[in-house]
Amino acid sequence: MNDTFLTLFIVVFIFLGVYNVFSGLRRQREARARGQRIVWYKQINLLTGLEYLLLSFVFMLSLNIRNKTLPSFLQVLVVPIYLVVLLSSAVLAGFVIRQAILNARQSRPVTTSQASRNGVSSSRIIEANDNDEAPEQRATNIQHRRERRQKAAAARRRRSGRA
Repeated sequence: MNDTFLTLFIVVFIFLGVYNVFSGLRRQREARARGQRIVWYKQINLLTGLEYLLLSFVFMLSLNIRNKTLPSFLQVLVVPIYLVVLLSSAVLAGFVIRQAILNARQSRPVTTSQASRNGVSSSRIIEANDNDEAPEQRATNIQHRRERRQKAAAARRRRSGRA
């Protein structure tokens, strides 16, 4: 029962690893087509896929060591290989966690209070967003922003008692 459970884990981790590696490579191709360059160690899907494949290899080695299915002259070599792969899997897991945290920080939108703390003006953030839009859409967005600013200024004057 225990061996079948471990075998099931091996199969699932191999499928997850292959899927994540292919999905990471596909994202890299898509980014390259858009003119961006994403290095492999910053691609979370690729790192996760490699992590899953390493873990499945660790499980396979563990299963073979436990069942003594390898010849005795290979048993001497398998244990150090098992420890090296296990250690590299742990290091890669740390990289996956680190990169996931960094990606989450980068994808979070910068609010105006964060922008003022970081020394970035809100106009630069708005300009960065405006570059992606069509000219008509940009003009309507500028008009809406102008109206919102005017309404906010009128509301501030009403609250202070000057209007």
